[in-house]
Amino acid sequence: MIRTLITILALLGLPATLMAFSTHPIKIMTRQSPAATTTTLYYHPAVFEKAVECAQNYGMCDVDELLNLAEQLDQYTGCYYEDEAEACQKEIDDRHDLVDVLLLQTELQQRDEYTKKANLFADDVKADKDMHDRDNFIDNISPEMDV
Repeated sequence: MIRTLITILALLGLPATLMAFSTHPIKIMTRQSPAATTTTLYYHPAVFEKAVECAQNYGMCDVDELLNLAEQLDQYTGCYYEDEAEACQKEIDDRHDLVDVLLLQTELQQRDEYTKKANLFADDVKADKDMHDRDNFIDNISPEMDV
């Protein structure tokens, strides 16, 4: 609801009103992208910071947060840090790489969860290992008990 309101206010060009709803500083940017399209956006700088932090520290962020960050980065167009066309394109490519890392982490976390909770093969392997460990334990203590 609030996100929709902020988006509507941003589209109406009311940055001062928009800032009243923000808990973080908002940086209003207009940049020329390499494709010569102008991008104006109302951006919370913490999004980039959090996305990099999550991408570099597997397991730090949950699946929902990873998906949210990936979506926000993917929706961002143009450049935030670089002005020169070649550097700007590198920034865009690197940001897309970061989106891919966040999505890969999401998939890996979901697969890890499945393997731990619902994967029949993993359960069978664990049960078989536990049985062999019990048998080995019993075999190792049996000679001592026969004395």
